[in-house]
Amino acid sequence: MQSVDSKELLRDLFEEYTEWYFSVAEEDGVLPRSISGISADGKQFIYLIDGLTLPPLVRNKYLRYILDEHHSAVYAYGGLALRGDSDMGEIEEVLDVVAADAEHYIMGHWKVIRGENGKVSGLKPMGVSEGDDLEKHSSTWFLAGAIRFTDTEKLKYGGIWEEAKAEVLFHDRNSEG
Repeated sequence: MQSVDSKELLRDLFEEYTEWYFSVAEEDGVLPRSISGISADGKQFIYLIDGLTLPPLVRNKYLRYILDEHHSAVYAYGGLALRGDSDMGEIEEVLDVVAADAEHYIMGHWKVIRGENGKVSGLKPMGVSEGDDLEKHSSTWFLAGAIRFTDTEKLKYGGIWEEAKAEVLFHDRNSEG
């Protein structure tokens, strides 16, 4: 059973991550793909993964490896997605932000508005949902269930992670300042 503290942490992380995306969009006009994990003792990382060139399934397993290595109790993931409307024949860019733990998720979607220069000029809310039905939402997969890594995968993912750490932001949520 999920404790109130983990639900509060999940809500806080979702709100913080959403605010961070709005800030990056306003300041830089971009929306990077990223992941953040927080361990039970308050250690957090934020990893911008736009430059990651792994195929999607390998990338997802690599991200799971990082969350495991970091002992993450909750995580947030965000990035651009393309959505199409078959009736209207249009494709739109959408910012998706999800925060989840092994049992619960919160997910928000915002339509991306771009200015003439191609930079993000605004985000239009499309809705926020949450739940604990793992059948309906797979975002909890990153922290739920047993994933086994072969020795080869551990070496590969460990090497990629070691190289990436120089660009990863680490933060202790329990420290002053």
